[in-house]
Amino acid sequence: MGITPFQALACPLDGEALIRSGNTWICPDGHSFDIAKQGYVNLLPVQQKRSHDPGDSKAMVAARQRFLDAGHYQPIAESVSNAVLSHAKVQTVDNLPFSCLDAGCGEGYYLRQLADAAANSPSLSLMGLDISKWAVLAAAKQDAKHSPLSSWVVGSNAHPR
Repeated sequence: MGITPFQALACPLDGEALIRSGNTWICPDGHSFDIAKQGYVNLLPVQQKRSHDPGDSKAMVAARQRFLDAGHYQPIAESVSNAVLSHAKVQTVDNLPFSCLDAGCGEGYYLRQLADAAANSPSLSLMGLDISKWAVLAAAKQDAKHSPLSSWVVGSNAHPR
């Protein structure tokens, strides 16, 4: 796939655009967020956490991953992939990638299924977002085994006020 998903994100501290520079996302005000060696970026600052370890625990993520890897939701994943890919074919213009955000991505099961299904389809720009660092870490590790297909972000799509 080779396309950098999502060219800009919002800084969780001031809302300014984050621009990727190498292995760091930086905003104009100087806030920077490094991409971890496992392949994800943490955009959930301590001051925005409502608990010490928000989202699913490491044990919950591992249990869900075992369940999903057993194929119980494979028909659902195939239906979701087919729906996204049929929409991507209609929306892809000027050879730009079709962007797909999985908000609440968990351990990345559906994005991995989508990436596999899209092997011979329009180029996709994929990003997984979850508030659980354990889920995003698991997603990034699974993705790295196959070659990085997606961008992974620990964060929230809610805008705190």
